[in-house]
Amino acid sequence: MEYTLSVIIISAAVTLVFGFFVGRLLASASYKGKIGALEGELQRHNESFQRVSKDQSKQITSLQNETGDISRMIIMFPDIAEDITSSMTIDDLSATIVKVVKQLLEVEEIAFFVADDGNLLLKTYSGFSKDAAVAMGKIPIGDGRIGWAAKKQIIMFAEDFKTESILIKEQLQQKGTGIRTDVCAPLVHRGKLCGLLAIGKLSKDFRNIKKFLMMITHLSAATMENINLFLEVQHQANIDGLTKLYNITYFHKQLEVELDKAGRFNRNFIVFLFDIDNFKAYNDLNGHPAGDLVLSAIGRLVKENLRTIDVPARYGGEEFIIMLPETSGDAGMQIAERIRKQIEELNLIFPQNMPWGRITISGGISTYPLDGKDPKLLIKAADIAMYSAKRSGKNKIVPHEQVFTQPD
Repeated sequence: MEYTLSVIIISAAVTLVFGFFVGRLLASASYKGKIGALEGELQRHNESFQRVSKDQSKQITSLQNETGDISRMIIMFPDIAEDITSSMTIDDLSATIVKVVKQLLEVEEIAFFVADDGNLLLKTYSGFSKDAAVAMGKIPIGDGRIGWAAKKQIIMFAEDFKTESILIKEQLQQKGTGIRTDVCAPLVHRGKLCGLLAIGKLSKDFRNIKKFLMMITHLSAATMENINLFLEVQHQANIDGLTKLYNITYFHKQLEVELDKAGRFNRNFIVFLFDIDNFKAYNDLNGHPAGDLVLSAIGRLVKENLRTIDVPARYGGEEFIIMLPETSGDAGMQIAERIRKQIEELNLIFPQNMPWGRITISGGISTYPLDGKDPKLLIKAADIAMYSAKRSGKNKIVPHEQVFTQPD
């Protein structure tokens, strides 16, 4: 009995010890499993943290670069503004815009256009090939990316064109120049399109490029308008209000310029001086308004018969003077005769108050260098020839070289 009880006690003790050790083993395995799970979770969090850290590092680097670019732009902008606003001609302005934008934005390709009668005309470019420049030489407003941005009068990036309607995108593709442009920035002043800046191959992703482009384009557009206004005022200062021909002051300046060129390049040119026959009598009989109509009509006719390089001017009263560069004596006579005949065919308000019922002119021609190498001598020679034409019956053109060979 005692032996049996001892065995039971010993067995129970062994069972308890065995159970204890088994429990410890099981608990240890469970802990290891939990630790492994925790280590895996920790690893995943660490990898996620590293990814976030890298992304944030990139963002910080991007922001630092962007801040540096903005700081550089801000530092450069006063000098850029001075360069742009100090431009005195459209050529100077276009070259300045291309230079400063290329320097400011570090772009590879840039082109500057001026708006003219429904088209964009290429004025200056850098980075584009000659073939590309030819393709962009004249772009109708509304055609392609460049023309479309000009029509909308807003700055457009490559992504902006993708948001247009399917129909518009098809039209842009059909009518485009085939030239890739990352940015198209129109120059607009008070609702008027002045030009456009096209940029290709942007080297950096400038988030604030639009703001700086807006400042540059607005400043450039205002400068263009000022230049055009100045040129218009300057042009009007050189124009005779009644005939719309040049005034004599401008003529004398251009005569000096042509004398210098003709002397350096050994070229001829013509001075043609003419006077309306019996104009004083016509003015006295019919009044100055009628006479002014005649002068205005002759001014229009003269301009229609000349080249852009010719310089027609009102000499004073009813006298007109024309300089014909790069023209021989024979060619000058043909032009003068054509003008004389067309003036003779003008319709008069009071034809009965003019001899022969029509208006006529008498003119003289002098040739450089045959009749003089000095402005005064050339004008004097033409004047002598003109009075020779008047003395010999009027309504004719006489070259100076024939003055002393004609019978009085």
